[in-house]
Amino acid sequence: MLVRIASALVLIPLALGVALFAPPLGFLLAIGAAGTLCLREYLDLAARAGLGGRPGFAYAGFWVLLVGLHFQPVPPPALLGGLVLGGFVVTLGSRAGMRERVAGMTADLSGIFYLGLCLYCALPIRYAFGDDVGRAWLVILLATIWVGDTAALFVGRALGRSPFAPVLSPKKTNEGAVGGLLGGTAAAVALERLLYPDLPLHHVVAASLVIGVLGQLGDLAESMLKRAAGVKDSSQLIPGHGGVLDRLDSLLFAVPALYIYLHFLYRPA
Repeated sequence: MLVRIASALVLIPLALGVALFAPPLGFLLAIGAAGTLCLREYLDLAARAGLGGRPGFAYAGFWVLLVGLHFQPVPPPALLGGLVLGGFVVTLGSRAGMRERVAGMTADLSGIFYLGLCLYCALPIRYAFGDDVGRAWLVILLATIWVGDTAALFVGRALGRSPFAPVLSPKKTNEGAVGGLLGGTAAAVALERLLYPDLPLHHVVAASLVIGVLGQLGDLAESMLKRAAGVKDSSQLIPGHGGVLDRLDSLLFAVPALYIYLHFLYRPA
């Protein structure tokens, strides 16, 4: 537990520093670096599950997607279509069996889109709604996930009785899931009251509930990958926490969910 806390004391200020102070290009590079580490772990999980592809294409495609979405030298539909075509063309040159080729190509493209599209949504959250508003929403996003994960852990240990997703994650309970959802929402409301009173409270509550639900689904999605690979953690890169993908799994679903909410339902004052 002490190792886990020590790692958190290093990673949390680093994440907040990027969220609060990084310029757009620096933010893009930061999420690209984190995404590259996640992609490495994802590809390892895929290979362990018998879905080994072409890592070189996956890494290149991930960065092409991030940079292309940010600078948009071509329209996004053309960018996405080009990556799919590239995946097929690269696979045509493989010497593996047909099943292995298709499985590897599918794993590579899934990893590119899973990590690239989900992480990129953090950029418009941070910059598309105004500097101060973007900072506020990003801090609320991070706090909701972090506090929600911690609350789910402690409530699950203390009160957990009924399994939440026994096949995917046997240790998770319904009680822990509810505790995490309530804890994350409480953290978001506290931040709104103390630091961001200009944000409409009803939007903070609604968005934090969306973040909490999708964050838990993101956690289960990564658990599915680890189950298929037969491992407990995506790696041992972060002492006490496992891999980078283990730490970002909840955010991978929560980030695009928050962006969709803000884009369609939220209107800055």
